[in-house]
Amino acid sequence: MQPTRAGAGVLEVEKVFKAFGATQALAGASLSVHAGEVHVLLGENGSGKSTLAKIIAGIHRMDAGRLCINGRPTTINDARQSREIGVAIVFQELSLAPDLSVVDNLFLGRENAAHPFSFVRRSKEARAGRETLRRLDIDIALDRKVNTLTMARKQMLEVAKALLQQPVIMILDEPSSMLTEKEKTHLFEVVKRLREDGVAILYVTHHLREVAEIGDRVSVMRDGEVVVTHDVTEDLTEARLLELLTGRNVPTMVERISPDAATPIIDIENLVTDGEREGVSLRVNPGEIVGLYGVVGCGREELGRALVGLARTRSGSMRLRGHPYQPRSPAHALSLGVGYLPMDRKENGILPERTIRENLHLSNLHAFARAGFLSQHSERDSALRQLRQLGVKYESAAHPIISLSGGNQQRVLFGRAIGRGPGLLVLEDPTAGIDMGAKLDLYRQMKEWAAQGIAFLWLSSDVVETLTLCHRVYAMYDGHIVGEFVEPSLDDEEALLAGVLGRKAAPSAGRAGNRTVGPEDVSGGARQP
Repeated sequence: MQPTRAGAGVLEVEKVFKAFGATQALAGASLSVHAGEVHVLLGENGSGKSTLAKIIAGIHRMDAGRLCINGRPTTINDARQSREIGVAIVFQELSLAPDLSVVDNLFLGRENAAHPFSFVRRSKEARAGRETLRRLDIDIALDRKVNTLTMARKQMLEVAKALLQQPVIMILDEPSSMLTEKEKTHLFEVVKRLREDGVAILYVTHHLREVAEIGDRVSVMRDGEVVVTHDVTEDLTEARLLELLTGRNVPTMVERISPDAATPIIDIENLVTDGEREGVSLRVNPGEIVGLYGVVGCGREELGRALVGLARTRSGSMRLRGHPYQPRSPAHALSLGVGYLPMDRKENGILPERTIRENLHLSNLHAFARAGFLSQHSERDSALRQLRQLGVKYESAAHPIISLSGGNQQRVLFGRAIGRGPGLLVLEDPTAGIDMGAKLDLYRQMKEWAAQGIAFLWLSSDVVETLTLCHRVYAMYDGHIVGEFVEPSLDDEEALLAGVLGRKAAPSAGRAGNRTVGPEDVSGGARQP
């Protein structure tokens, strides 16, 4: 079909090619974005969508092709030139200076000074910074250090930096990957206002739901090309998008198999971590995928990190396979059978200059040691076998892990986390920034691991996958559990979101075994005002 044009052609990309060594990242990609339009760009990891966005933003230079801004052929040599012609980009990987303040990060590289030797106009920066943060409904002190912010607030700060440029073309590369549902709603409201102001928006995402929520048109990339562009209409279903995205007809979710009742692998009773007032009680059984869902600051991350020795506990108890459990560190937790995959692979996951193989086996090198010496042959063979099972797309396992796309880096980290065969695996936002194909692969692998008795505590910001993947879901609000959903479905979405936002909602009709409770009805007694 012929897509409807929302306005004048602000950005035109024609037959763009880009290679990195022997890897052909773009193979004649063509795309257009119009004024007052949100153009969603979908593609699996390695399809070339991030490379295309970075060429437009001046991060990479194309090998061949044509780029037009407002109808004029344009050559973009670097990021500064891209900004000068009105292009702003929000990267999937954060580009903040962690030791600087919020206001310093907002204006980094474009401080308000009349000339190179004049004083920076701090009051002007402060006014502009406060106004931009207000538009995003973010309450952060301008002098606060960025390294003290949550991951979600760092992501929104990236959006604020881009807004300060007053862009003509806005590129958002996976901007919602680390945001809660509430923060996503705020982001979408900002995107819609920018669209109303006539900004041309290229929105790169893996989330099919976002196409219908904010998109006017959608393009799908495969193997470095844009294979289809389609108006966002009611007949463009998620199933159809998934088929276009992967090139095959695939189910949207893996069938859940309920585990047999057993002694819990982890049993937590009235556990209170530093900074929390309430005790949390929950259990995870062998072979069970249990979700813990809540907004940023609810205490979810602290509980997950207490399970692996990264957060202190003040009271309460944890029992692992019926025995008292108090881990001193992630390494100690892993030795006891509790693995951990932290959020933000760039800061907390990968060793960027080390090889793919080294990153994969970082936690499991002892398995290949003989009499104190590493058997490189067996380690290499194991790495190749595991990378194949994980579906990682790579040229050589001896290449640095940063040679991989973000989704393939995450697959390697999954492999590392499961490599020691833990009884329980704690996962923090494990699918953030990976494509639907990679998600489905992970879901299938988790099903296989769960069938072998491995349990999972799933801390995800994606409400859809939480409700459709997990056997049980706990809703968390203000440091305590406010609801439990047994064998949940999307029918429970409204009740779950109401619970984690501190509002009451009736349990979904027909959901046997589910219960939702208000703040005054929680484990451990009544809430104090």
